[in-house]
Amino acid sequence: MTGVFRFSFYITVMVLLLFTVPVRRAWAVHVVAGPVAGSITPDSARVWIQLSTSDRVKVRCFDVTTGYQVSAMGTTVLGPPPFIVNAALNDLLPDHDYRITLLVNGHPLPLPLPHLIIHTVPAYGTFKPVHVAFGSCADTAVYPAKTIWRSIAQLQPQAFIFAGNSSYLPRRVSRFPYTYIHAYNFILTRYDQARTFGPLRGLFSVCPIYATWDDRDFGTPHADASFVFKHDSFLAFEQFWPNPGYGSGTTLGTFCHFRISDVAFYLLDDRSFRVNSAPQAPGKMLGTRQIAWLKRHLLNSSATFKVLVDGDQMLANYPGHESWGNFPRERRNFIHWIFSHDVSGVVFLSGHRRFGELTRRKPNPNGLDQYPLYDLTSSSLAAQPIPAGQLLAWPNAQRRGMPIFEHNFGFINAGGPPGNRHITLQLRNAQGVIVLSKTILATDLQGQ
Repeated sequence: MTGVFRFSFYITVMVLLLFTVPVRRAWAVHVVAGPVAGSITPDSARVWIQLSTSDRVKVRCFDVTTGYQVSAMGTTVLGPPPFIVNAALNDLLPDHDYRITLLVNGHPLPLPLPHLIIHTVPAYGTFKPVHVAFGSCADTAVYPAKTIWRSIAQLQPQAFIFAGNSSYLPRRVSRFPYTYIHAYNFILTRYDQARTFGPLRGLFSVCPIYATWDDRDFGTPHADASFVFKHDSFLAFEQFWPNPGYGSGTTLGTFCHFRISDVAFYLLDDRSFRVNSAPQAPGKMLGTRQIAWLKRHLLNSSATFKVLVDGDQMLANYPGHESWGNFPRERRNFIHWIFSHDVSGVVFLSGHRRFGELTRRKPNPNGLDQYPLYDLTSSSLAAQPIPAGQLLAWPNAQRRGMPIFEHNFGFINAGGPPGNRHITLQLRNAQGVIVLSKTILATDLQGQ
């Protein structure tokens, strides 16, 4: 009886394993967040996915029109958490739609709805319409409204840019864990909470996402390069955003660039190299190496419009509040360089302010700066806007139109035939309604 019992037991165990292993594999790993597309070019795409555990992963890319597989990338996702897939997909066609599938340890893993559609950008040198959305200050843990994210997704932008404060860290260093490793894990948790925010799922499915930071997703309010956990904060940011790159050479930072048609975007890092001004020192916001990188790319760019994106405002001056105006020498030197080197088509996008506005710096007919500079500020996506009753506390002699004291996002349109291109700078409210708009001809952003 003992032998028969053992035989029956083994048969039972084998049957159970046969039928339960596939089920166990299905439940052993799942998608925590994503997929999110980033760093899209005419022939490549980067896809970010967060999994619940480590495993062998393969991302396959299919042409939506033909259904044929055109690219694939395999990797082993290792710990410790977060378990991140950052897949580079190549050999794609310009201005084309693709979808992806995911295999984990050889088994298909369902992806969350709505499914991501990757649309590559037009070939460089073309003059196609460009539609890009941006915004800042997304404190989704406190302000979880869905409307603004749905409004952005409905516009089907070719990209969305988080211009700082995509999540919020504590206001005081004392609220961070004491050790570096615990602080790093603490910062990762904040990013994880922001990335799994449900209403973002629809936006992530329609366009690539790019990001740079400002003070609150870097550290504490007004933090500069002296922030004690700056390295840990950078490592966490790099884990969660599939940007085109992080810095240049040995100079690490969140600055990077990408291009759609004839519009080039330069995302700037206003924290990693920042030295806040003191009574005997002018300070700096971007720093020597980052500005050298930016100048090199601007000089070599053939783009009609060069859009510089920063968490802080670039042109407005609010004494006692953060902006590039607190570093007048660095700002003055850079603006002088733009015009002395005949760099055309420069436009600024910014955030931070908790209200929206358009600032215009007039040209000086007696100097080098012979075209106006514009700075479109969008804030807040999902943080408490400054009450409209405080309008008089925010004087801006260079402001065009009225400030926007409600949740808002920016929307950039570029279009027109070669030689007659234009760019439209818009602010839209949470319902997607245009509340501010300015169209600028490319010929108006050129020296005489």
